[in-house]
Amino acid sequence: MKRFPLAVVLILAFSSAARAELTPDQVALVAMAESAESQELARYYAKARAVPEGNLLLLPGKPVETLRRDAWEEEVRPAIRKWLTQHDPDRKIRCLVTCWDVPLKIGRREADSPQVVERAKYLSDARKGRVARINAILNGLNQIGQIDAPPKLQPLPDDVTLADMAGRLDSQTNAARDRLMAIAAEGERNQAAQQFESLVVATGGVAQILRMAAATAKAGGEIKPDQAASLAVFNGRLQGLQAGLQALSALPESIPRDGQFMHLLQTASGAIGVIQWIDQEQEAMKKNETYSSFDSELSVVLWQDYPVAKWQPNLLFHGFGGASGNRSVLMVSRLAAPTMELAKGLVDKAVAVEKTGLTGKVYLDARGMSYDPEKSKPGSYDHFDQSLRDLAKRLKEHTKLDVVLDDKAELFQPGACPDAALYCGWYSLAKYVDAFEWRPGAVGYHLASSEATTLRTPGNPVWCNAMLEDGVTATVGPVYEPYLVSFPKPDDFFPLLLTGKLTLVEVYYRTKPFNSWVMVLVGDPLYNPFRAKPALAEGDLPEALRTKP
Repeated sequence: MKRFPLAVVLILAFSSAARAELTPDQVALVAMAESAESQELARYYAKARAVPEGNLLLLPGKPVETLRRDAWEEEVRPAIRKWLTQHDPDRKIRCLVTCWDVPLKIGRREADSPQVVERAKYLSDARKGRVARINAILNGLNQIGQIDAPPKLQPLPDDVTLADMAGRLDSQTNAARDRLMAIAAEGERNQAAQQFESLVVATGGVAQILRMAAATAKAGGEIKPDQAASLAVFNGRLQGLQAGLQALSALPESIPRDGQFMHLLQTASGAIGVIQWIDQEQEAMKKNETYSSFDSELSVVLWQDYPVAKWQPNLLFHGFGGASGNRSVLMVSRLAAPTMELAKGLVDKAVAVEKTGLTGKVYLDARGMSYDPEKSKPGSYDHFDQSLRDLAKRLKEHTKLDVVLDDKAELFQPGACPDAALYCGWYSLAKYVDAFEWRPGAVGYHLASSEATTLRTPGNPVWCNAMLEDGVTATVGPVYEPYLVSFPKPDDFFPLLLTGKLTLVEVYYRTKPFNSWVMVLVGDPLYNPFRAKPALAEGDLPEALRTKP
């Protein structure tokens, strides 16, 4: 079930013009109160970009690369919200820049924390209760249409799998239906039919009633007008239940939320639906994907509480219909590199290149995967591989850029990419291949799982760290395992950048789907390398990114 926390309300409350380019007075700098270097870099950027002096947020605490989840929730997040309330009551600030010693990551929730332990026990007990309910349903089905005392059923164990449970239910349901149809006396058969329907509904809820009606209609059975009217009521009720479930799923994980959720789900999808949901929640708790990048969590610091397992939708993403002026989401970019000199260079090169425009070649490294548009799923390997080829085709047809596409499984080899201005490719996990001579102002990213796990370690081969050390001016990467779908699609990100209509950070937020997750943008957020000389017309953008009339 998708989770969209109060998205419609937030969009209506804080949306503004979709194409208003970010300005320096809409930027605030985030630095550490106990790091002179962090503050030095923040003030260096403020001077270079004319960011107002008052737009400096100093975080309490000592610099750490990975911030504890509880420290974020109980100390840092409240401090940031307080500063924004006091210094930006009119919500003018749209972008935050994290500088140097600001934490890069937020760790996962501790598995032995009271909140996690208590919730795990609650879900385990709830599952046992639903299994007991399924055993009662099985016994009820076993009694329908029996002339003699029915054979005693072996109860399902508490840890029964969903597949085994469904198999036993199917077997008992089919056997009960056969016995029901064999009852000769009409009154007795009608009574047994009511009992049968009650048990089936307890298994699958309102949704099961609608499935049974659909199966009857498909088989050519007659649905009378009064039955059709009842089904319409059931359908409306199911839609209401689903809306309630969606609203509850947007709340933080907790025992009270779980109790309300299971109560509604029991009516909507029956005991089997509740058990399926509990299994999903238990699996999510085992995986414990409650980590994130600091910057991505910072994007939703203005939101009320929300689930932290995995991600939340980025309401600025074009795929969610977001506008770049939505004030409920803060855009975030980071100034960091293996040395302070390189970090300052990200600013210097951005400012210098904007005056003349970025020049050089475009290098795209696909893998030659076969692609079927009818079968490919968004976020799949072949989908992203095709996006690289689509990007190459778009640039060759609609720009004057020198585009080099490698569509073989092998990567660009050392020295193969001179005069590199733009780059996107994959897949060399945590091992940078130095194929590039980067132009000043170059922008590029590598699609892999570990490429921003550090940004401050000279010699570390993860791609973001190594690219920054090698001379790139802006890049994107994950601090933990991201899933491929988390990256901006190449044929979204680069065409939008090439129009020169938006800054780097606006392009990034317009083309990435998630916040409260693991991705990080490194570079000057105000950087617009094609403002002076746009390389692509807006009309040649992918259709989803074109300005709507």
